[in-house]
Amino acid sequence: MMLEEKEVHRIISSGKIVSKEEFYLLYNQGLLGNRLICWSTYDEILKSGWGNPVCIRPKGLNARGKTKYNIPLIDVRKEIDDLVSKGIKEKDITFNQSAPDDKLILQGELTKNHLGFCLHYSTVKKPMALALKEEQKNISGLKAKTLLESIMLPQSFADIENLLELFPDAIIEFGVYSEIIGNLPGRNTIIWEVRDY
Repeated sequence: MMLEEKEVHRIISSGKIVSKEEFYLLYNQGLLGNRLICWSTYDEILKSGWGNPVCIRPKGLNARGKTKYNIPLIDVRKEIDDLVSKGIKEKDITFNQSAPDDKLILQGELTKNHLGFCLHYSTVKKPMALALKEEQKNISGLKAKTLLESIMLPQSFADIENLLELFPDAIIEFGVYSEIIGNLPGRNTIIWEVRDY
């Protein structure tokens, strides 16, 4: 068994994702549910033939608050150079297709405790960090479960339940859309992050 496979097995067996590095290890292997199309480098975007806007996500200690949303492909190189000038290493920048914010139904963070589901969310049609600054709602228990079941396609809801079974104390960041979206069929929910950190 390769070192990376051993690490994946260790994380899943532990039931906790305790760092961004662990999250990305599982996420990049497609082990955390439905996600947008992602690229590790600018060259990968160009080689893929993608022509629509992208989201630029810096990783690391200097990255907080520096994510750039809905950047037209023609401007991506300039935005990378701007991040590098602010101390972000280009190797620490990842990319994903821009989510269709106009199709958002709900986005937020979900956990599970003795009450059942605990949902912290917003219905504002903007990237999550901006949406939660504008509006924050909280519900739990049967109300949260019923709401999610009413807006998620069955396989999307099953994905959430599976993640909470694997990582029972985790926070799951997600977005629910009014259309099928992502790299897995029959889903209308994107998993942004699963974390215990």
